[in-house]
Amino acid sequence: MVRFLKFGIVGVMNTLITFASYSLLVYLGVNYMVSNVIGYALGILNSYFWNKGWVFKKRDADSKTVMKFIVVNLITLGFNTGFLYILVDNLYVNKYLAQIGATALGLIINYTLNKIWTFKE
Repeated sequence: MVRFLKFGIVGVMNTLITFASYSLLVYLGVNYMVSNVIGYALGILNSYFWNKGWVFKKRDADSKTVMKFIVVNLITLGFNTGFLYILVDNLYVNKYLAQIGATALGLIINYTLNKIWTFKE
């Protein structure tokens, strides 16, 4: 449970970074899908640093762990972006609210895959 709480704290930081970047880019007129990918990439950088060292305590991550982390985040980004597209273009949800929903889905997928595969003990 403590690990999940730590993951949640890191997730909040990632979400703030992602959402702030996304919002700024959308405000500046960048397509919401492109904004999502850029914002998500910035969140991934933060996520890797904190999840590796603090949440899952993998001080010496090898290239295999790094590749797993990248794969997990690409999978998560795929679900996140697909869900965002459905919410905005098919269900006409506000772009900012849709980002919140897509992020919640991503959190569940990302935590599960990182726990059982990337940082498996």
